Amino acid sequence: MKNNTKKIVIGAVVLVALIAVFALAWTKFGAKPTKGAKNITLVVENSKGEIANYELDTDAEYLRQAMDELGDKGFSYEGTDSEYGLMIEKINGEQAIYATDGAYWSLYVNDEYGQYGADSQPVNDGDKYTWKYELAQ
Repeated sequence: MKNNTKKIVIGAVVLVALIAVFALAWTKFGAKPTKGAKNITLVVENSKGEIANYELDTDAEYLRQAMDELGDKGFSYEGTDSEYGLMIEKINGEQAIYATDGAYWSLYVNDEYGQYGADSQPVNDGDKYTWKYELAQ
């Protein structure tokens, strides 16, 4: 009986040691987080013509999701949801509300005027999205 208890204790110690070795091996050699499959550029041109560029590797389906990922890179935006989608009112602290100051944030995709808003603009690998402060004509 004493011999069986000794074997059980030794077996438990070996099992714990193996678990520790596998945990260390997983930490060192296990799967690492991968960057997103799509590389995009987001450009902001403010009212003074100053330009800020943001590079992002993302798996976002729509631009709004990608913009949410840029918060840790100094990019910020605010807007209101409407029946037409998200209306961007402020980017990087600068307000552009047509009804208030006759200005708006326009979206360009690969230097072409955008056809969608931030929450419905598809994100494609290699695309450039530009938010530009513009005054109404």
